[in-house]
Amino acid sequence: MIDFRYHLVSLVSVFLALAVGIVLGAGPLKEPIGESLQSQVDSLRADRDDLRAKIEAANGNIDKQNDFVTSAAPELIGDTLKGKDVSIISAPKADSEQVEEITNRIKEAGGTIGGDVSFVDNTLSLADSTAFLTTLRDLVPSLPKDDSTAMRSALVIALTGNASMLEKGKDRVAAEKKSSALFDAFVDAGRLRTDTDHKPTPLFVVIDDQNSTLADDTKPSPEATDDKATRILITDFINSLTSESTSVVVAGDAGSAQNGLVSVLRTEKSRASTVDGLGLGAGAVITVRALAAGEAGTHGHYGFSDDAEEIMPGKD
Repeated sequence: MIDFRYHLVSLVSVFLALAVGIVLGAGPLKEPIGESLQSQVDSLRADRDDLRAKIEAANGNIDKQNDFVTSAAPELIGDTLKGKDVSIISAPKADSEQVEEITNRIKEAGGTIGGDVSFVDNTLSLADSTAFLTTLRDLVPSLPKDDSTAMRSALVIALTGNASMLEKGKDRVAAEKKSSALFDAFVDAGRLRTDTDHKPTPLFVVIDDQNSTLADDTKPSPEATDDKATRILITDFINSLTSESTSVVVAGDAGSAQNGLVSVLRTEKSRASTVDGLGLGAGAVITVRALAAGEAGTHGHYGFSDDAEEIMPGKD
């Protein structure tokens, strides 16, 4: 049985150890420990300053590259879109500066902005859509029976003026005549934002959200049990738009190529062309070149990420 003397010896040992530690820390070991800590702090500061210098140099190089691309843009894009009408479709969180830059490049290439629309979070969602679907079917009774397909088809008809997805020829003609009314229905319902008049076009640039994460698993809307995940809704729309258009280019930043819409479309081997690199001076130039190449029948995946086929399409 452990007695009081054992506890006393244990306590004395603990206090002796503490005393020795204090004496050594305040005496012989004080300077080595302090010098070691100071050395580590100095090293970390040097690393920080070195990284800061490298970042500033890299940003400076990017600015110079952007200036070079800007000055070379007229030569790179020429009149590749001369006389062509182009629609720009922006994702809900697309960067406004990227949209503006692509708009300017299209105009520099001789193109005209036929439409400029922005999606919202519920553009293609079935949540709270009963009345809206009734409006669409009143305008075009021959829309597909599946609600999600019907909504997607109506939007494609509104944007392109084409309805070849409908089976009967007379239904196609009737639907195409309702293109403007379908467009207005999406705008009036708050499912599209636009400042331009309705004008169907054969060429489209779709601009992904900044730092898009569409490649992540997304869930259907809880309000609609038969709704589809956002990722499926968007990719199905892009594929349908591509089928009814001459050229569709989906453009995004590096994040989009890594984990966004650009990544999804490349993985699924979509016929839509894709471009990564928005946010860099070259991104908008490559987008214009890809749009023109698509009209000529060449579709591809361009930019700077590892899964891009080439930086940009060559001139014909």
